[in-house]
Parts: sequence; C-alpha cells; structure tokens
Amino acid sequence: MLAQRLAQGATGAEIIESFTEFIDALLIARYRETSRRVGQADIAALQHCCLVAIGGYGRRELAPYSDIDVMLLYRSGATEAVADLSKEVFHHLWDLGFQVGHSVRSIPDCLSLAETDLTIRTALMEARFLAGAPTVFHEFRRRFARRFLGRRADAFIQAKLEERQRDYAKFGETIYLLEPNVKKSKGGLRDVHVLQWVGMAKYQAATLQELVDRGLIAHQDYVALLEAREFLWRVRAFLHCEAGRAQDILSFDEQVRLAEHWGFHDQPHLLAVEQFMQHYYRHTRGIYDRCLRFVDRSRRRSWAQRLAEWLPAPLVEGSFRITGKSLTIPTEKLGHVLAHPELLLRLFRLAQERALIIESRVLEELQPHLETMPNEWFHTPHASRLFRQILTGPGPIAETLDAMHRAYVLEKLIPAFARVRGLMQFNQYHKYTVDEHSLLAVKHAEMLAHRQDFVGTVYRDVPQKDLVHLALLLHDLGKGRTGDHSEVGREIAQKTAARLSLTPHETHILEFLVHKHLLMAHTAFRRDIHDDKVLLRFAREVKTPDMLKQLFVLTVADIAAVGPEVMTKWKEALLIELFARTLAELTGGREAASDEHIQYVVREVVALVQREQETGARGTEPVEPDPWRDEWVATQLQEFPSRYVTATPPALIVQHLRAIRALRDEPQVLAEFDEERKVCEYTLITNEHRYPSIFLHVTGVLAGMGLEVLNAHITTRRDGIVVDRFVVHDPDYDGRPPRSRLEAVSEKIVQVLTGREPIEQVFARGRRFQAGRRFPTGRHPTEVHIDNETSDQYTVIDVFADDRQGLLYVIAKTLHELGLSVGMARIGTKLDQVADVFYVTGPNREKIDSPAMCERICTTLQQAIDRFLDAQI
Repeated sequence: MLAQRLAQGATGAEIIESFTEFIDALLIARYRETSRRVGQADIAALQHCCLVAIGGYGRRELAPYSDIDVMLLYRSGATEAVADLSKEVFHHLWDLGFQVGHSVRSIPDCLSLAETDLTIRTALMEARFLAGAPTVFHEFRRRFARRFLGRRADAFIQAKLEERQRDYAKFGETIYLLEPNVKKSKGGLRDVHVLQWVGMAKYQAATLQELVDRGLIAHQDYVALLEAREFLWRVRAFLHCEAGRAQDILSFDEQVRLAEHWGFHDQPHLLAVEQFMQHYYRHTRGIYDRCLRFVDRSRRRSWAQRLAEWLPAPLVEGSFRITGKSLTIPTEKLGHVLAHPELLLRLFRLAQERALIIESRVLEELQPHLETMPNEWFHTPHASRLFRQILTGPGPIAETLDAMHRAYVLEKLIPAFARVRGLMQFNQYHKYTVDEHSLLAVKHAEMLAHRQDFVGTVYRDVPQKDLVHLALLLHDLGKGRTGDHSEVGREIAQKTAARLSLTPHETHILEFLVHKHLLMAHTAFRRDIHDDKVLLRFAREVKTPDMLKQLFVLTVADIAAVGPEVMTKWKEALLIELFARTLAELTGGREAASDEHIQYVVREVVALVQREQETGARGTEPVEPDPWRDEWVATQLQEFPSRYVTATPPALIVQHLRAIRALRDEPQVLAEFDEERKVCEYTLITNEHRYPSIFLHVTGVLAGMGLEVLNAHITTRRDGIVVDRFVVHDPDYDGRPPRSRLEAVSEKIVQVLTGREPIEQVFARGRRFQAGRRFPTGRHPTEVHIDNETSDQYTVIDVFADDRQGLLYVIAKTLHELGLSVGMARIGTKLDQVADVFYVTGPNREKIDSPAMCERICTTLQQAIDRFLDAQI
C-alpha cells in the first residue's frame, strides 16, 4: 500500500507519517488490549509503567521496513507485570513480521545506561509517550532533562561529532560518493539528526520548526533543510519499498530507476541519472554545510571568544577579520571584496597561509554573487599569481581549493570546472564525482610530501609542483563531453594556460600532463616494460627526467583518488619499476643484456648460493653436492631470452635454476607470498614438449580455485624448459595465505598438467564465486584489438569486456584453439570490467602479420567472450 502511494506521487513526509501512525495505532491497541486482560493483582502495577517510542520512531520518522525501537518503561515494583506485558506486546509485532528493537527498563536503568552509552542516551532523548501511565513518562523526562540536557550539552555535542566522524570514515568521507548511503554518508539524513540532537540538547528545541520559531536557525536555512530532508525521505522510502527491507545504499541500479521516476530525461551530454545525482548532491551539500554551521554556533565559547564577539579584532589587510582559527569578511566589507576579485582570492590565500578556516557563512554568502559574476573579472595577472601561489603553497592546497569550489570561485579561474560540479562518473571503477575525484587527486599528491619512501622522494624532487596540482585539477574535466576526454582535456589545458599567462614551456608541461595522464598507467599495467621497444617509446614520449617525475606523481595521485585501496602495492611497484627503468634510459644509465651484464648476473647468482651455504640460510637442507660454478650458471642463463636476465632479480634466478636442476618427470611449482606487494607468485618449471597448453591449464586451475590473476610471464628457454610466473591475488586472505593454501594450489596445478585430473572438472567444481556485478545500463560491448606496433617479437591483443568469474579461462582456451602461444599476460580488472593484455605468437613462434588472421583472432575471441557473458545473464 505504501509502495503504491509512493509510486502515485505521495511525499516522503506523507509516507513516513502514515507508517508511523499505523505502528502507533497497532502498538497502542495491543498495549491497551493486553492491559485489560491482566489479573487484578497486576492492575495496580500497570499504573507504574508505560509504552514509549524511542530513536527514529520516537521522532516520528519511521520509514517502511525500518526497525521499530520501542521501550516499556516502569517504576520499581512493576517488574513482574512488565515482563508479562512485554511478551504480549512485542511478540505480536514479531508475529506480524516487523523488525522490533525492544527494551524493558526502569527509570534508574535508563539514566544509568544513558550515562555510559551515547547511542542509548540519544535514543532516549527522542522518547515519545505512546500508552500507559503518563506520570511515569513525565517523571522520566523530567529526570532525564535535568541530568543530561542544558549544562552537559557541550560534552554531548563533542561526543556526537566524534561519532559522526567515525560514520564518515565508514560510509564515505566525502559528500560526492557515487553510491552513497542516504542515511549515514556525509550530508545524509544522519546529519539532519545531528542538527536536531544538538538543538534538543542545547536548547530543548526538538524539531526544525521549534529551531526556526526561536530564531536559532535562519528561515532560508529552515526552508532548504525541509526541502532536502523531504527529498532524502522520499528516496529512502523508495529504496526500502523496492528492496522489501531496510536498504539505504543508493546504488547505480536505483539511481537509474529513481531518475526516471523523478522525470529526468537524457540530454545530449548529460544522462538522466547524472542530472538526478547532481540534484542529490546539491541537497546533501546543503545539509552538511548547514549542520556544520549550526553545530559550530551551538558549542560553548570561551570568555575570550565571547569578548572577541563584543570587541571585534582589527581588520587584516583592510578587508578581513580573524577570530581564533576562523577567518571572515565583516558584513560591511563584503561588497568591497566582491567588487575586487583579487581580494576574493586573497581571502583563500590568507586562510591557506595562516591555517585558518573560512566561516561557512561567508562561503555561502559568496555563492549567489559568484554565480552571476563574469569569469573575465578573474583573468588578470594579479589573480593568476594568487592562484598559482595557492597551487604551490605553503599551507593546505587541496583544502583551500575545496573551499574555493564550494564558494564557486574555482570555476571562475577554470570555467570548465563548473560543468563537472556534482557530475557522477557512471561506472563502478570510480567512487567519486568528477570534481571530487579531481580535488582528492590534489590531496593525494600533497600527502606524498610526508611519505618517507621512494614515491615521497620523487614528489619532493618535482619542479613546479603547482603545474602538477593544476594538471590534476584539469585531467578529467573533459568527461561528459563528446570525444576522448583526454583530447578534450588537452584543449581545456591550453585555454587554462592562456588565462593564467603561463610561459610556452609551462604550457607544454600542463598540456602534456593532462593529455597523457593515462600514459604511464597504461604502459605499466598493460604493456611489457622489459621490452626495449616499449620502454624507448615511453621514454621518447616523456623526453626529460623532470617530465617523468611530474607524470609519475600525477599517475600515483590520480589512481589513489579513484577510490579506497585502488592504488595497491602491486600497482605502485609496477609504476616505480617503469619510472626507474625510464629514468635510467633518459640519463644514459640503463644496462642492456650485454655479455658484461650477463657475467655480472652470473657472479651475483654464484655469490648468493655461496653465502647461503656458508651461513646455513637454507636451514637443514643438505649442501648441494655439485658446487655452483660460473661456467654452469652462464650456460644456463644463455638458454634464457635476454629479457629474463635483465628483468629477473638474482635471488629469483637462484630459485629457478635450483628448480631446473631438480627437474625430473613431474613439473616443479614454486609458491611464494610477496610481503611488499601483497601478492602470491606461482612459478611453474617444466618442459613444454612434455606438457603442452600450460597457460590454458594453469589459468583454469587458478580461476577454479578462486584466485585473481594479475600478471603472467611465460619464459621459454631454447632447450624447451619453461619458467612461467603467475602473479595472483588470493581474495580468501587479507594478508599472507597459510602454507597449506599455497601447497594446495601448487599440487592442483601439477595434477592437472600431468592428467591426473581434468581441467574442466577442477574449473567447474571450484567455481564458487558469483558473477561480476551486472551494470544497470546493460552489458558493455566486448572489444578486441590487435597491436603489432608495440613489440617486435609478439602480437599484442587487448581485450575489454565485462568481468565474470572464469572469463580468463575462456580467453585462454580460445587462444589455445586458435593455435596461439602466450608469452606474457597482464590482467586488469576495474571492478565491473576487465582490460586484459596478451602477448602472443603464432604456431611458428612468430608475430601474426596476416591481416586475415588478425581479423579471425578478433572475431573468434569476441564471439567466444560474448557467448560466455550472455550465458551468465
């Protein structure tokens, strides 16, 4: 019934009021009916108890399917009667299928629990009488108010703010999450609750109406809060009714559905769902700002602060005033500041320099004026200098830029920023809107200065950091427009450089960083960086060590700002390796696989083995009877491709050679966990002539056992011995898997390769994970591309498709059926899609040059992937 009313246009307030009144009537009727049926002995006891709604139910905000928090409150002497009464009342609601959070407490119990438990204290603060003895409820309210409200309000406010900060850490520290929790994310309904709780604790004003009636909040704030709360109430009611339970996540699927219901329609460059979410973010931004401002005003001020209010501090720079850690524009100076854009920018620079917080009131007052102010007013040399100072620091850069964005100042300097305000990125890879992602990227770059590691050192060495920070602001502004966003971004960078009067050299840097902001990630994650041709091409693109450093910092910050834990140790290690190898190429320090280098590796390998034997590093294992000699090691290394010698650490070479020496009939599998990169490595060593189709079988085993392949290096020696390394993530374990897990996977690989167990059986039995999450706009088109330019030795196949458990095995099986051998694979997953790369050769171990064969590969792979994905729907 409620769902039907909602679909027919009922407001959120009407749905909540109706459901609350329905539950009220149900509980009151049940309580009275039960009271009439008690024995004579309990009638007197019932004069000492009552039924009370608490929490969200107490404040009459009960959404469909939400928990019904209700309490039986009693005085001493009514304990036995209350126990029987609670069973009759509460069990009835459970039998009807409602979620009931019930409690039975005496008045002293309530006061004692409220003293130690903040959640209980807050719920009791919202207690509302339902039925029973009103005198009991009034006594409780009187004692509770005397003990907890008024004088103790400041401690309560501080505790609630700390609690809310924990919520932000759990449910999103930004308003601009792509899939927010409408109740607990920043700017959600919980922030409205905090405002009401503070009003109740500090002023005994329980509702927004009471707050505005008493002049505690401005009328325009009251109207905006009512509108925003109604919007979120209605969204939440839709979510609960659609799920048939309490479900507060505004998922992509729900956003599409609600955008249609709200009447939004797709525009040429803005989807209906993107318009709906901009509407959502406008409301949540307003809720958060108004809550923050009200709470700040409600906190106790020291005598010095109160004195400062009576005796204002002198003006700073003639237009601003500092009170404590707060920076403001006096009302009489606002017009003067607005008439001089340089003074507006000076406001933000001053806050940055002195680590001050600009009053929220000031930022809100600036908004309507800035929205109508011409951009050209800010296109002056003085304004440009101030903006570049802000981008350089010292002082918090991202925090200052965020304040400028809130006040609509940032888009005056970068007009393209206006278009991405609250613009969602409708995919499951990014977690934030375009504007929030860009600001977070600057923040992540800024944080690198405090890292005492390789990445931090590179950041501190970067020249002209303001250009890197500016590039991070600009790099995604081309999204939501026709064409490649990197190409559009390049045009935006050119226009921004002209507005800021950058020099030709600075313009080139900015344009390159924005236009090529995906280059380093693409090269590190999707290409073989040990291939000389790949490395040289990348080095020629960046040209100088300084540009390399700037691009490296931009790439690290960009990936880190995509979402929590997106920048993994594995990805960082790949970027660092690409940086180091490219820097060596640019500075003339890179070593080729020369005879001298091979001899150096030989000496390192022999020395490592000798040290192990001398120090007993190999534990109780017997000393190898045949000492490792330079000649034997050199002979073995000459059997490998030169890329193996230059790319493999000597310690790993020792492991591989030791396994080769021990190789008999059965394959050898080495399994290790890399603590630094937080990945597992499985290395298979065998003879390819004895066990063909290795890549197909190993990927099938790994997929069947629930492992996510990140990387595969297939190395085939001239004598037919293969050393195949598979780097994987084991989602069953947060850190190091137990040795038994590593051994179980290794054993399963051997069983499949030796034919003791069919790969199809392992794959089918072990495939226990659900398919990847279906995207609400439907399946993405599968793309397969052939690249014969990147490598001299291999044909590179790029595959883009929706992610499903088992897809890699399907691709490997198809490549095998096409007669292709995989030399290297990079497996990339962006939560809902895969972006896999395979370096392959044909039957004669040569590149595939035939256009007809390339076309056949693309068509066959695409058809196989589509068949598999369509079967999952």
